[in-house]
Amino acid sequence: MLYGILKLLMQGTTRVFFRSITIKNREAIPASGPVIILANHPSTFMDPIVVASAINRKVFFLGKGELFRGAFAKWLLPKMNIIPVYRKQDDPTQMSKNADTFKKCFEHLENGGAILIFPEGVSITERKLKPVKTGAARIALGAEAQNGFKLGVKVVNIGLNYADPHKFNRDLFINIEEPLNAADYAASFTRDEFAAAEELTEDIRKQLESLVISIQDSKTDELVKDIETLYKYNLRKARGISGKDSQTEFAITQNIVKAVNYYSETDPAFVEAMRSRIKNYLSSLQELNIEDEDISRNRSNASFIGTNLRALLFLVLGFPVYFYGLINNFIPFEIPGFLAGKIAKSKDFRGAIGMVLGMFTFLIFHSLQIYIVHRLFHHPLITVLYAVSLPLSGFFTYYYWHTFDKIRAKWLLISLFFRRSTAIASRIAERESIIAEFDKKRSDFLEKFPDAIEA
Repeated sequence: MLYGILKLLMQGTTRVFFRSITIKNREAIPASGPVIILANHPSTFMDPIVVASAINRKVFFLGKGELFRGAFAKWLLPKMNIIPVYRKQDDPTQMSKNADTFKKCFEHLENGGAILIFPEGVSITERKLKPVKTGAARIALGAEAQNGFKLGVKVVNIGLNYADPHKFNRDLFINIEEPLNAADYAASFTRDEFAAAEELTEDIRKQLESLVISIQDSKTDELVKDIETLYKYNLRKARGISGKDSQTEFAITQNIVKAVNYYSETDPAFVEAMRSRIKNYLSSLQELNIEDEDISRNRSNASFIGTNLRALLFLVLGFPVYFYGLINNFIPFEIPGFLAGKIAKSKDFRGAIGMVLGMFTFLIFHSLQIYIVHRLFHHPLITVLYAVSLPLSGFFTYYYWHTFDKIRAKWLLISLFFRRSTAIASRIAERESIIAEFDKKRSDFLEKFPDAIEA
């Protein structure tokens, strides 16, 4: 009962929190039967919320044993389908309790249930797959062995790819692979249980690594991000993609990583030269208090008024609705971010805390506002219309502000162009020169890796 209510709330919350949620190959998750769902873990407890909300199965979770210390937690967490697992780094003396954890997992799988596990064992927000632990493989193989390898346990790997898990209105791409069959490792398990667990774990690692953007060193990751900033629009355009397409953007980033790694080996001097040029270019933009996006989206516009008349008209006519939405939504929108910054010691927790707090603040504030309006007017229609207007005006206010911000950026660029035309022109020229270098290397890369065109 509690799980069902929370799932409905979280499904609504994730749809609001993320600008878009794209799920590839959702049908790979079996509709019934025993399944272990594995995912990377970049954003603490946002990850289980996202996975459980996205799939049509009732899911049980493995959670850190230290969460079960208090009497209330011991009563509540099992009702939320959380099974305790004990880690050596938390408390080595508790490790013996994992025998009971395995037993509960076996029983759950034997009853055709689904278990969600994050096999990295830690959560850090970075585009990098951490070492995969053997626990999930041992559970899958142990359950099968206990049932003569006829249970039919599936292992489904999921890649969670956040544009930014700590900010509102960003994109999420959920990448799902075809299941692995635990029974396929029966012969290996019969020969050597430990080796079979290692073999399955390695196959899990390979699948997970293919489902996420995995960059092993921070220096390469920084360069990839800078290339994405400058060049991703061109790559989308080359593929005929005009708007946002999370699946295509994922493939584009994978190819950027592949290209950077390739040229780091074959032409390291070029990579270092481009790294330096890009850094200098972006630093020069900071001096002018503008971003690359300001130049890239405005450099071809000859007439500010001509290309933004509709936007200016929208701002004028939409201001009353914006103001209405601001009054009704500002406090519940700002509180979660403020509290998340105070509560979270690490940035890895802020997005998840803010999302969950936002669910409660909007529920509380909007419920209170609707109650007050109902008491004031005693008119069902007015109450219903007001209730509907709250979320709609909130979304409108957010969109309005970003439209205003885009026009403000364009005014700033035009103002800078008139005051410092030489500085702006030199940066535009440098950007175009960098893009030309990218285009040339991209052509060379596609000759070596033609499959990258369609990937």
